[in-house]
Amino acid sequence: MAWRTQRHGPAQGLRPVDRVIQHLSLDETTLMVLVAVLVGVVGGYGAILFRWMVQFFQAFAIGRGEDVVRLLADVPWWKRILLPVAGGLIVGPMIHYLAREARGHGVPEVIDAVVFKQGVIRPIVAAVKITASAITIAFGGSVGREGPIVQIGAGMASALGQWLHFSPQRLRTMIGCGAAAGIAATFNAPIAGAFFALEIILRDFAIVTFSPIIVSSVIATVVSRHYLGNTPAFPVPGFSIESWLELPFYLLLGLVAGLLAMVYVRSLYAVEDRFDRLHFPAPLKPILGAVPLGLLLIWFPQLYGIGYSSMVHALDGGMVWNLMALLVVGKLIAVSLTLGSGFSGGIFAPALFLGGMLGGAYGALMAQLFPANIGAIGAYAMVGMAAMVAASTGGPLMAILILFEMTGEYRIILPLMLACITATLVYRGGMRDSIFTLKFTRRGQKLVFGRESAILQSFHVRDVMEANPATIQFAYSYDKILKLFLTNPDPHYYVVQPDRRLAGRITINDVKEILHAESLGQVIIAGDICVPVERMVYQQDNLEKCLLLFGEEDTVDLPVLESPERPVLVGIITRKAVFEVYNREVLHKEDVGIKLVYGESRLHDCVDLPSTYRVQLLTPPHSYIGHTLRELQLRQRLGVAVLAVKKRELLGSRHNELPDPDVPLRASDQLIVVANVDDLARLMIEVENDGFVPPLPVS
Repeated sequence: MAWRTQRHGPAQGLRPVDRVIQHLSLDETTLMVLVAVLVGVVGGYGAILFRWMVQFFQAFAIGRGEDVVRLLADVPWWKRILLPVAGGLIVGPMIHYLAREARGHGVPEVIDAVVFKQGVIRPIVAAVKITASAITIAFGGSVGREGPIVQIGAGMASALGQWLHFSPQRLRTMIGCGAAAGIAATFNAPIAGAFFALEIILRDFAIVTFSPIIVSSVIATVVSRHYLGNTPAFPVPGFSIESWLELPFYLLLGLVAGLLAMVYVRSLYAVEDRFDRLHFPAPLKPILGAVPLGLLLIWFPQLYGIGYSSMVHALDGGMVWNLMALLVVGKLIAVSLTLGSGFSGGIFAPALFLGGMLGGAYGALMAQLFPANIGAIGAYAMVGMAAMVAASTGGPLMAILILFEMTGEYRIILPLMLACITATLVYRGGMRDSIFTLKFTRRGQKLVFGRESAILQSFHVRDVMEANPATIQFAYSYDKILKLFLTNPDPHYYVVQPDRRLAGRITINDVKEILHAESLGQVIIAGDICVPVERMVYQQDNLEKCLLLFGEEDTVDLPVLESPERPVLVGIITRKAVFEVYNREVLHKEDVGIKLVYGESRLHDCVDLPSTYRVQLLTPPHSYIGHTLRELQLRQRLGVAVLAVKKRELLGSRHNELPDPDVPLRASDQLIVVANVDDLARLMIEVENDGFVPPLPVS
């Protein structure tokens, strides 16, 4: 027997836009593609706005024009020093007091939102990021605009998804759409923008994710081309491979680029650590990096801002090799000072700059040593750009596509691919984390992009452990241990030293083995029979590690130690506690562990469970609306448990939320409840008769 709920009018309590849209019958992919169109438009115009803001502030700082080296030639040396300082005075307080997520290059914060924050990015982050990054670039910060536009596009998309009341999984997809739109519009590279989101941000190529991201990337590119034209970001002369003997030279370039990428990433985080340790007001720390940065700009104006004009000169073969080699060193220092001290900007353009200068210097040097085997020097600069991006970001596929789309040059795609893969392998041989993921490793967070792993990793042992468990002292006599097991049901106890350091574990079987030994009760102590513990956890470990350890050992609990440096027993974590978190957060958060069955024409309300219990989808009667679950007291009055509340989203679909006992029910809400059939029958009588009597207010 299946109980069927009484349904109220579909328009009850809904906004006008909900009433219009709820009649649409859209599958998940179609719905997300339609929303992706809007995200693409927003992301495209966000990229245009950001570019305009950079030009606006640059005009105020040094004048209008693309060739900043020529513009800086007319700027006195003292002003070159003061410009970054002035930018730091604005950017530092802005980020510190309004949105600290806007500090740095932004992509790790987007990944953090995807993996650990259920796709939620505060709307103010996009506003602060677009302003702070534009000022940083215009006032001489040696950073790029690609990282900021990723965070800006993702922030706008997340804000839109939150307004639409989207589920966490949809919010994550929308963040990918926003990131793809930003990259595509900035570089005029729709394919690379999509693969950046799929390979770097989401790491998910499922069709329900792939389709909206592609659409968003294409729409953003259309918007960008309408205002900026359909020209490559880096117009280059025709490159070609003069001889297949060049391939070993490109392979060696990839190797060198991989090594330089390691230096780039390590130096960036090392300088950031140094500034973090300084005892100086945080809002003013950018000034400390601005002064040496300004001094660098006196002798190397090519380090100012994004550096696109200098990269174009390198691609044209118009730079001498020794200058390009010096610019590699100078750029490493400049970008580390800019981002390490607290400015805002991207690391993508600096990686392109470093790779371009490295490749150009390498190609020019090889041309002098092997003039018969080396082609255009600009080709080596282009391949170096791609190799550097591939190694440092951990996205070789994205790097290959983005350089191809940015230059429109296909004829050297083979050495491009060879160098990118070589650089990536060399980098991964020395460092496991990319420039984007190293921040999480340093925090002790392991990035796993599956929903279940991400949720389990967001909980730590200290969150669910049982503190101060019953223990056995190392010097306890056998008689005392035996009495403890006889009077308590626990299968084992942990043995600790006087200073609470873990010595081992005693099980009931260990006690039984010497149960019949005579005259040993006062001789044997706990330290003699305890067994060393092979598997243990620390209170800062996450629950995924616990779940893996429970899979390796058949035990009901694991000992929790304070830290590796201080192995003091502070608690235990049980298998039951870990699975309770798993069931609550993973099964309930989005699906509540229940898959309702869709028929040909409508949703069947019940799903049979074992024995006499059933799960029911319930539309609350009018008397329930406006009251909380605590006031309804369904469990106390009727024996009915509420598993989840189905919330209606703007576009008519629904997502499940854990029940909050203090949140009033809305007319558009539905309840997923579980009870035995007799209790469900009593519930349905109350629902059909609208028989709930609201409690009197407490005076």
